[in-house]
Amino acid sequence: MSDLLSGTIWQTANNASIQGDLSARHYQRLTASNGDTAILMDASQQAESVEPFLRITAWLHKNGISVPEVMLSNPNKLLLEDFGDLKLSSLTGAERKSGYALCIDLLLTIRRCDSPELFRPDPNELAGWIDVARNYPGAKAIEIDELSPFLETEFEKILPWFSSVSLRDFHADNIMWLENRSGIRRLGLLDYQDAFLTHPVYDLVSLLTDARTDISREFRNILIDQYVEISDDDPIELRTAFALFSAQRNLRILGIFARAAQTGKTHHVSKMPRVYQYYVEALEHPVFDPIRDTATAALPFPDDALLRSLQ
Repeated sequence: MSDLLSGTIWQTANNASIQGDLSARHYQRLTASNGDTAILMDASQQAESVEPFLRITAWLHKNGISVPEVMLSNPNKLLLEDFGDLKLSSLTGAERKSGYALCIDLLLTIRRCDSPELFRPDPNELAGWIDVARNYPGAKAIEIDELSPFLETEFEKILPWFSSVSLRDFHADNIMWLENRSGIRRLGLLDYQDAFLTHPVYDLVSLLTDARTDISREFRNILIDQYVEISDDDPIELRTAFALFSAQRNLRILGIFARAAQTGKTHHVSKMPRVYQYYVEALEHPVFDPIRDTATAALPFPDDALLRSLQ
Protein backbone atom coordinates (compact mmCIF):
# COMPACT_ATOMS: atom_id res chain seq x y z
CA MET A 1 0.00 0.00 0.00
CA SER A 2 2.88 2.37 0.80
CA ASP A 3 4.31 1.84 -2.69
CA LEU A 4 0.94 2.49 -4.30
CA LEU A 5 0.31 5.72 -2.39
CA SER A 6 3.88 7.02 -2.23
CA GLY A 7 4.28 10.63 -3.32
CA THR A 8 0.53 11.34 -3.36
CA ILE A 9 -1.82 13.16 -1.01
CA TRP A 10 -3.06 9.72 0.05
CA GLN A 11 0.26 8.67 1.58
CA THR A 12 -0.59 10.32 4.92
CA ALA A 13 -4.38 9.98 4.66
CA ASN A 14 -6.49 8.71 7.52
CA ASN A 15 -8.17 5.40 6.81
CA ALA A 16 -11.29 3.63 8.02
CA SER A 17 -12.31 0.08 7.20
CA ILE A 18 -15.48 -0.53 5.20
CA GLN A 19 -17.33 -3.76 5.83
CA GLY A 20 -17.12 -6.00 2.79
CA ASP A 21 -19.21 -8.99 1.87
CA LEU A 22 -18.00 -12.59 1.58
CA SER A 23 -15.04 -12.07 -0.76
CA ALA A 24 -11.39 -11.89 0.23
CA ARG A 25 -11.18 -8.25 -0.84
CA HIS A 26 -10.83 -5.55 1.80
CA TYR A 27 -11.90 -1.93 1.48
CA GLN A 28 -10.83 1.25 3.27
CA ARG A 29 -11.98 4.83 2.91
CA LEU A 30 -9.00 7.19 2.83
CA THR A 31 -9.44 10.83 3.85
CA ALA A 32 -6.67 13.18 2.77
CA SER A 33 -5.65 16.29 4.72
CA ASN A 34 -7.60 18.48 2.26
CA GLY A 35 -10.81 16.52 2.94
CA ASP A 36 -10.83 14.53 -0.31
CA THR A 37 -11.78 10.87 0.01
CA ALA A 38 -11.04 7.74 -1.99
CA ILE A 39 -11.60 4.00 -1.65
CA LEU A 40 -8.70 1.57 -1.39
CA MET A 41 -9.56 -1.91 -2.68
CA ASP A 42 -7.09 -4.52 -1.48
CA ALA A 43 -7.24 -7.93 -3.15
CA SER A 44 -3.84 -9.11 -1.94
CA GLN A 45 -4.99 -11.49 0.80
CA GLN A 46 -5.46 -14.30 -1.70
CA ALA A 47 -3.25 -12.75 -4.40
CA GLU A 48 -6.39 -11.89 -6.39
CA SER A 49 -5.70 -9.87 -9.53
CA VAL A 50 -7.53 -6.58 -10.06
CA GLU A 51 -7.36 -7.06 -13.85
CA PRO A 52 -10.98 -8.35 -14.20
CA PHE A 53 -12.23 -5.30 -12.29
CA LEU A 54 -10.22 -2.96 -14.52
CA ARG A 55 -11.44 -4.66 -17.69
CA ILE A 56 -15.15 -4.49 -16.77
CA THR A 57 -14.71 -0.95 -15.44
CA ALA A 58 -13.36 0.17 -18.81
CA TRP A 59 -16.19 -1.58 -20.68
CA LEU A 60 -18.93 -0.08 -18.50
CA HIS A 61 -17.39 3.40 -18.67
CA LYS A 62 -17.18 3.18 -22.47
CA ASN A 63 -20.91 2.46 -22.53
CA GLY A 64 -21.86 5.50 -20.45
CA ILE A 65 -22.36 3.80 -17.09
CA SER A 66 -21.13 5.26 -13.79
CA VAL A 67 -18.23 3.26 -12.39
CA PRO A 68 -15.49 4.47 -10.04
CA GLU A 69 -12.56 6.29 -11.64
CA VAL A 70 -9.35 4.32 -11.12
CA MET A 71 -6.93 6.80 -9.55
CA LEU A 72 -4.00 4.48 -8.77
CA SER A 73 -3.37 0.80 -9.37
CA ASN A 74 -0.94 -2.06 -8.92
CA PRO A 75 -1.50 -5.81 -9.57
CA ASN A 76 -3.70 -6.39 -6.50
CA LYS A 77 -4.67 -2.98 -5.12
CA LEU A 78 -6.66 -0.08 -6.52
CA LEU A 79 -7.38 3.44 -5.35
CA LEU A 80 -10.86 4.30 -6.56
CA GLU A 81 -13.20 7.25 -6.72
CA ASP A 82 -15.43 7.40 -3.65
CA PHE A 83 -19.13 7.22 -4.54
CA GLY A 84 -20.13 7.98 -0.94
CA ASP A 85 -22.49 6.06 1.33
CA LEU A 86 -25.94 6.60 -0.20
CA LYS A 87 -27.02 3.17 -1.47
CA LEU A 88 -30.06 2.32 -3.54
CA SER A 89 -31.17 0.18 -0.58
CA SER A 90 -31.43 3.27 1.62
CA LEU A 91 -33.85 5.17 -0.65
CA THR A 92 -37.53 5.44 0.29
CA GLY A 93 -40.80 6.55 -1.24
CA ALA A 94 -40.83 8.09 -4.71
CA GLU A 95 -37.04 8.23 -4.82
CA ARG A 96 -36.85 4.47 -4.29
CA LYS A 97 -39.31 3.84 -7.13
CA SER A 98 -37.32 6.16 -9.37
CA GLY A 99 -34.07 4.39 -8.47
CA TYR A 100 -35.41 0.94 -9.28
CA ALA A 101 -36.95 2.21 -12.55
CA LEU A 102 -33.50 3.51 -13.51
CA CYS A 103 -32.07 0.08 -12.70
CA ILE A 104 -34.39 -1.42 -15.33
CA ASP A 105 -33.17 1.17 -17.83
CA LEU A 106 -29.58 0.37 -16.90
CA LEU A 107 -30.02 -3.38 -17.35
CA LEU A 108 -31.57 -2.85 -20.76
CA THR A 109 -28.72 -0.49 -21.69
CA ILE A 110 -26.19 -3.19 -20.80
CA ARG A 111 -28.22 -5.74 -22.73
CA ARG A 112 -28.02 -3.61 -25.90
CA CYS A 113 -24.23 -3.19 -25.69
CA ASP A 114 -21.77 -5.34 -27.61
CA SER A 115 -20.45 -7.87 -25.09
CA PRO A 116 -16.77 -8.30 -24.28
CA GLU A 117 -15.14 -11.73 -24.18
CA LEU A 118 -16.16 -13.23 -20.85
CA PHE A 119 -16.83 -16.60 -19.26
CA ARG A 120 -20.11 -18.08 -20.52
CA PRO A 121 -21.34 -20.95 -18.30
CA ASP A 122 -23.28 -23.64 -20.11
CA PRO A 123 -26.55 -25.16 -18.79
CA ASN A 124 -24.68 -27.95 -17.00
CA GLU A 125 -22.45 -25.48 -15.18
CA LEU A 126 -25.34 -23.22 -14.21
CA ALA A 127 -27.29 -26.15 -12.82
CA GLY A 128 -24.20 -27.42 -11.02
CA TRP A 129 -23.91 -24.16 -9.09
CA ILE A 130 -26.69 -25.35 -6.78
CA ASP A 131 -24.38 -28.02 -5.35
CA VAL A 132 -23.27 -25.51 -2.72
CA ALA A 133 -26.77 -25.89 -1.20
CA ARG A 134 -25.52 -29.15 0.31
CA ASN A 135 -23.90 -26.96 3.00
CA TYR A 136 -27.35 -25.91 4.22
CA PRO A 137 -28.41 -27.64 7.47
CA GLY A 138 -30.82 -30.46 6.69
CA ALA A 139 -30.23 -30.29 2.93
CA LYS A 140 -31.36 -33.47 1.17
CA ALA A 141 -28.78 -34.64 -1.34
CA ILE A 142 -31.21 -36.88 -3.24
CA GLU A 143 -33.60 -33.99 -3.95
CA ILE A 144 -30.73 -31.69 -4.98
CA ASP A 145 -29.47 -34.44 -7.28
CA GLU A 146 -32.90 -34.58 -8.94
CA LEU A 147 -33.29 -30.81 -9.21
CA SER A 148 -29.92 -30.22 -10.88
CA PRO A 149 -30.62 -32.14 -14.13
CA PHE A 150 -34.12 -30.64 -14.26
CA LEU A 151 -32.61 -27.14 -14.19
CA GLU A 152 -30.04 -28.13 -16.78
CA THR A 153 -32.78 -29.30 -19.15
CA GLU A 154 -34.77 -26.10 -18.68
CA PHE A 155 -31.69 -23.90 -19.09
CA GLU A 156 -30.96 -25.68 -22.37
CA LYS A 157 -34.37 -24.51 -23.61
CA ILE A 158 -33.85 -20.82 -22.77
CA LEU A 159 -30.11 -20.29 -23.26
CA PRO A 160 -30.13 -20.49 -27.06
CA TRP A 161 -31.62 -17.02 -26.65
CA PHE A 162 -28.85 -14.44 -26.91
CA SER A 163 -26.62 -13.82 -23.89
CA SER A 164 -25.56 -10.49 -22.47
CA VAL A 165 -23.28 -9.25 -19.72
CA SER A 166 -24.38 -10.12 -16.20
CA LEU A 167 -22.68 -8.13 -13.45
CA ARG A 168 -23.56 -11.07 -11.20
CA ASP A 169 -23.93 -9.19 -7.89
CA PHE A 170 -26.31 -6.53 -9.14
CA HIS A 171 -28.24 -5.69 -5.98
CA ALA A 172 -29.23 -2.59 -4.03
CA ASP A 173 -26.20 -2.55 -1.70
CA ASN A 174 -23.83 -2.56 -4.70
CA ILE A 175 -25.60 0.37 -6.40
CA MET A 176 -24.81 3.86 -5.11
CA TRP A 177 -27.21 6.76 -5.61
CA LEU A 178 -25.28 9.69 -7.14
CA GLU A 179 -27.52 12.71 -6.65
CA ASN A 180 -25.35 15.05 -8.74
CA ARG A 181 -25.77 12.95 -11.92
CA SER A 182 -28.73 12.30 -14.20
CA GLY A 183 -30.38 9.38 -15.98
CA ILE A 184 -28.81 5.98 -15.52
CA ARG A 185 -25.58 7.72 -14.51
CA ARG A 186 -27.22 8.37 -11.14
CA LEU A 187 -26.51 4.69 -10.45
CA GLY A 188 -22.90 4.15 -9.39
CA LEU A 189 -21.95 0.49 -9.75
CA LEU A 190 -19.67 -1.51 -7.47
CA ASP A 191 -18.46 -5.11 -7.20
CA TYR A 192 -18.79 -6.28 -10.81
CA GLN A 193 -15.41 -7.96 -11.34
CA ASP A 194 -17.04 -11.41 -11.60
CA ALA A 195 -19.19 -10.43 -14.60
CA PHE A 196 -20.00 -13.19 -17.07
CA LEU A 197 -22.27 -13.84 -20.05
CA THR A 198 -25.68 -15.43 -19.63
CA HIS A 199 -29.40 -14.88 -20.12
CA PRO A 200 -30.20 -11.15 -19.63
CA VAL A 201 -32.74 -11.97 -16.92
CA TYR A 202 -29.99 -13.02 -14.49
CA ASP A 203 -29.29 -9.51 -13.16
CA LEU A 204 -33.00 -8.71 -13.06
CA VAL A 205 -33.35 -11.69 -10.73
CA SER A 206 -30.37 -10.48 -8.70
CA LEU A 207 -31.96 -7.04 -8.28
CA LEU A 208 -35.50 -8.17 -7.51
CA THR A 209 -34.78 -11.15 -5.24
CA ASP A 210 -32.23 -9.33 -3.11
CA ALA A 211 -31.15 -11.10 0.07
CA ARG A 212 -30.43 -7.78 1.78
CA THR A 213 -33.54 -5.78 0.85
CA ASP A 214 -37.26 -6.49 1.06
CA ILE A 215 -38.79 -6.47 -2.42
CA SER A 216 -42.52 -7.10 -2.27
CA ARG A 217 -44.07 -9.38 -4.84
CA GLU A 218 -46.27 -6.49 -6.02
CA PHE A 219 -43.29 -4.18 -6.60
CA ARG A 220 -41.35 -7.02 -8.22
CA ASN A 221 -44.19 -7.65 -10.68
CA ILE A 222 -44.42 -3.95 -11.54
CA LEU A 223 -40.71 -3.87 -12.38
CA ILE A 224 -40.82 -7.12 -14.36
CA ASP A 225 -43.73 -5.70 -16.37
CA GLN A 226 -41.72 -2.53 -16.96
CA TYR A 227 -38.78 -4.61 -18.20
CA VAL A 228 -41.02 -6.60 -20.54
CA GLU A 229 -42.69 -3.48 -21.94
CA ILE A 230 -39.42 -1.75 -22.76
CA SER A 231 -37.62 -4.86 -24.02
CA ASP A 232 -40.64 -6.15 -25.98
CA ASP A 233 -39.81 -9.66 -24.73
CA ASP A 234 -42.45 -12.35 -24.70
CA PRO A 235 -43.85 -11.99 -21.14
CA ILE A 236 -44.40 -15.75 -20.68
CA GLU A 237 -40.87 -16.62 -21.77
CA LEU A 238 -39.37 -13.85 -19.65
CA ARG A 239 -41.24 -14.88 -16.51
CA THR A 240 -40.32 -18.52 -17.07
CA ALA A 241 -36.64 -17.56 -17.31
CA PHE A 242 -37.03 -15.36 -14.23
CA ALA A 243 -38.49 -18.24 -12.19
CA LEU A 244 -35.75 -20.67 -13.26
CA PHE A 245 -32.89 -18.33 -12.45
CA SER A 246 -34.55 -17.19 -9.23
CA ALA A 247 -34.79 -20.78 -7.99
CA GLN A 248 -31.22 -21.54 -9.06
CA ARG A 249 -29.73 -18.35 -7.66
CA ASN A 250 -31.56 -18.29 -4.33
CA LEU A 251 -30.93 -21.97 -3.68
CA ARG A 252 -27.25 -21.26 -4.30
CA ILE A 253 -27.28 -18.20 -2.00
CA LEU A 254 -28.78 -20.23 0.84
CA GLY A 255 -25.89 -22.67 0.49
CA ILE A 256 -23.30 -19.88 0.33
CA PHE A 257 -24.68 -18.16 3.43
CA ALA A 258 -24.72 -21.47 5.31
CA ARG A 259 -21.16 -22.27 4.26
CA ALA A 260 -19.98 -18.80 5.30
CA ALA A 261 -21.67 -19.17 8.70
CA GLN A 262 -19.86 -22.45 9.25
CA THR A 263 -16.56 -20.55 8.89
CA GLY A 264 -17.60 -17.84 11.34
CA LYS A 265 -19.06 -15.32 8.89
CA THR A 266 -22.58 -15.20 10.32
CA HIS A 267 -23.72 -11.70 9.30
CA HIS A 268 -25.96 -13.07 6.51
CA VAL A 269 -27.73 -15.73 8.59
CA SER A 270 -30.64 -13.41 9.45
CA LYS A 271 -31.32 -12.89 5.72
CA MET A 272 -31.89 -16.58 4.99
CA PRO A 273 -35.69 -16.60 5.60
CA ARG A 274 -36.07 -13.84 3.00
CA VAL A 275 -33.97 -15.79 0.49
CA TYR A 276 -35.92 -18.97 1.19
CA GLN A 277 -39.18 -17.12 0.53
CA TYR A 278 -37.87 -15.96 -2.86
CA TYR A 279 -36.94 -19.56 -3.62
CA VAL A 280 -40.39 -20.89 -2.70
CA GLU A 281 -42.10 -18.15 -4.72
CA ALA A 282 -40.03 -19.11 -7.78
CA LEU A 283 -41.22 -22.70 -7.41
CA GLU A 284 -44.85 -21.54 -7.80
CA HIS A 285 -44.25 -21.01 -11.53
CA PRO A 286 -45.80 -23.73 -13.74
CA VAL A 287 -42.38 -24.66 -15.14
CA PHE A 288 -41.74 -26.37 -11.79
CA ASP A 289 -44.96 -28.43 -11.83
CA PRO A 290 -43.10 -31.72 -12.50
CA ILE A 291 -40.63 -31.27 -9.65
CA ARG A 292 -42.11 -28.78 -7.19
CA ASP A 293 -42.46 -31.21 -4.26
CA THR A 294 -38.91 -32.44 -4.71
CA ALA A 295 -37.53 -28.91 -5.01
CA THR A 296 -39.43 -27.75 -1.93
CA ALA A 297 -38.21 -30.71 0.10
CA ALA A 298 -34.56 -30.12 -0.87
CA LEU A 299 -34.07 -27.62 1.98
CA PRO A 300 -36.09 -27.15 5.17
CA PHE A 301 -37.44 -23.73 6.07
CA PRO A 302 -34.85 -21.69 8.04
CA ASP A 303 -36.77 -21.55 11.31
CA ASP A 304 -35.34 -20.15 14.53
CA ALA A 305 -33.73 -23.44 15.50
CA LEU A 306 -31.96 -23.76 12.16
CA LEU A 307 -30.75 -20.17 12.26
CA ARG A 308 -29.43 -20.62 15.83
CA SER A 309 -27.48 -23.67 14.67
CA LEU A 310 -25.55 -21.42 12.29
CA GLN A 311 -24.81 -18.63 14.73
